[in-house]
Amino acid sequence: MKEALSKSHIRIFLAVLGTATLVLGASYTMVQQSTRLSANDIPLSLSQTISNELDSGSSPNDVIASQMVNLASNTNPFIIITDDSKHVLASTAHLNGQTPLPPAGVFSYTDAHGSDHFTWQPADNVRLATRVVAYGTKGKDAGFIITGQSLKPYEDRIQVYGELALIAWFAVLAWNFLVLLLSERKFQTK
Repeated sequence: MKEALSKSHIRIFLAVLGTATLVLGASYTMVQQSTRLSANDIPLSLSQTISNELDSGSSPNDVIASQMVNLASNTNPFIIITDDSKHVLASTAHLNGQTPLPPAGVFSYTDAHGSDHFTWQPADNVRLATRVVAYGTKGKDAGFIITGQSLKPYEDRIQVYGELALIAWFAVLAWNFLVLLLSERKFQTK
């Protein structure tokens, strides 16, 4: 190993490969995080709009669309409105014929902090960017607004980014190897 590292072309190869790995890895991480975090935008916007409408006196059934979203197969945003006892008042979401609700701890956290956002997986292969917001005053017209959307389109994009980063890494590896191999042969023929 010491002998291999004494050769300048091997050190250059490893330096370029290491730099490419760091740069492509950091780039992928930034793009992946940006893409995943952008999945939170629609649930946030929906929850704020619905909260304002409910606080203005609208009823839960008046503030949501009538179109149902099958969480297992549809990537459209969804809305679930509950009372403060977590009974569903209105919903556009269904999964296996029922309106699913996040775990009880989410409601406890939201009750204490006003809102929560997380990745929710109510079933296998169903991953949702989800926001839960408390609305109203305790005991009177109070409850929770649950909004979200499927992560599938975002995860599909992230997979493509990962594949492109891997292709770019192999391209750097191949180019680096080719350039150093050609330069090594050039020096050997002189």
